Amino acid sequence: MERTANPFCEVQGQLLYPDAEVRQYVCTGCSHGWLQHGVPLDLLYNSNVALPTDYVNGDRRFAFIEAHVDLSTISGKVVEFGGGPGELAEQARKATGHPRAAVVDFVNRVAADTLDFIPLDFNSEAAQIPRIFADSAGARNLFLLSHVVEHLYDPAILLGELATFPDSVVYIEVPDFGSRHALSTLKFSLNCLEHLHYFTARSLLALLDKAGFDIVAFETQSAPSMPAIRALCVPARRHHNAVLDYQGHFSEVVSRLKDKIAQAGPRTRVWVWGLSAFMAQALDELGDERQQVAGIFDTRYPHPEFLGIPVAREPGAAAHANGAAPLVVCGSTYSAVQKVIGAKARAAFPGAEFFAITA
Repeated sequence: MERTANPFCEVQGQLLYPDAEVRQYVCTGCSHGWLQHGVPLDLLYNSNVALPTDYVNGDRRFAFIEAHVDLSTISGKVVEFGGGPGELAEQARKATGHPRAAVVDFVNRVAADTLDFIPLDFNSEAAQIPRIFADSAGARNLFLLSHVVEHLYDPAILLGELATFPDSVVYIEVPDFGSRHALSTLKFSLNCLEHLHYFTARSLLALLDKAGFDIVAFETQSAPSMPAIRALCVPARRHHNAVLDYQGHFSEVVSRLKDKIAQAGPRTRVWVWGLSAFMAQALDELGDERQQVAGIFDTRYPHPEFLGIPVAREPGAAAHANGAAPLVVCGSTYSAVQKVIGAKARAAFPGAEFFAITA
C-alpha cells in the first residue's frame, strides 16, 4: 500500500505533482521516437545552472557552420535558442565580429557578458519571435538551435516562426537515434524525460520540410562522439515550381530561332543543325520565310525532309554551293551538344556564322 504520510513525523503529505505516466513510442515508418509524460516542464528546467553538452570527443558544430556559411554575410543577429550557457552563440559572435549575440531560453543561464538573455517559453510563446526580432526581419540572421528541438512538444511551431525570416540561416543539431547506441553513450544522457522527441535523419528532414526549410548542408556523427544529426537550412522559396517555367522557355527559344532565320539576308544560305522541338516549332511558325533554309542536318530524324526542307545526317557537296558566307543555326539548347555541333559546323563551313541559344 502506498504511504502518503511522512515516515518520520507521520504528518500527511500534500501532493504537489500527480503520478507521472510515461509512454514512449517509435514510428514504424521513419523510426522517429517520442515521449509523453505528465512531468511539468517548468520542474524539469527549473535550474539556474546549465551544464554544457558533453563534447569530450570533439565539438564539430561550429566547424560545420563555418564550412557552409559565409559568416561575413551575417548582417543581422546571432541568436542561440535554448542555448543554456550560450557557448555556441559566443563562438558565432566572435567569428562574425558582432559586439553582442543573444540567447533565448526558458531560464537565464548564460555564461558570457557579451550575450543578451531573452526569456521565452518555446512551447507557448514562439509566436512572439517575429516581434522580438522585428528589427532584423529583412537581415541575414544566424539562428542556432543545438539540442533544443527535441525538448519541444511540437518543434514545427518554433521552426515555422524562424522560417518567416526569409534571408536567415538556421543551424539545428539533435541526438541521432537512427543509429545504434553503445553502452558508452549513456554518458550523454540522451534517453531522458527532458527529451520528448528522438530523431532519425529521416524524421529530422521531414520536420524541416514541414516547417518550411530547404537543406543547405547535412551530416551525422557517431561514437565515440555523441551520436548526432546536424543540418544547416534556409527558408524555402516554394511558391513556384520550375516545371511551370518551361512553356515560357520554349516560347522564348522558338521566337529567337525564328528571328535569327528571318533576319538572314536574301543571299545568305541558312542551314539548320539539329531538329529539336524548338527548331521544329520555329520552322513551322516561319511559314514562307522558311524557304531561306537550304537544309537540315540531324542524325536522328528518320525522314528525308521536314516541311519541304531536305534533311541529311551530315553536310554534303551541295551544302558548299556558291553564295554569301552561310549561317548555321543550332537547334539544341544543351551546351554539350552545342559544342559538338559548333565544332562540326566550323569544320564544314569555314567562315560561317554559327548561332546557338546560350542564355
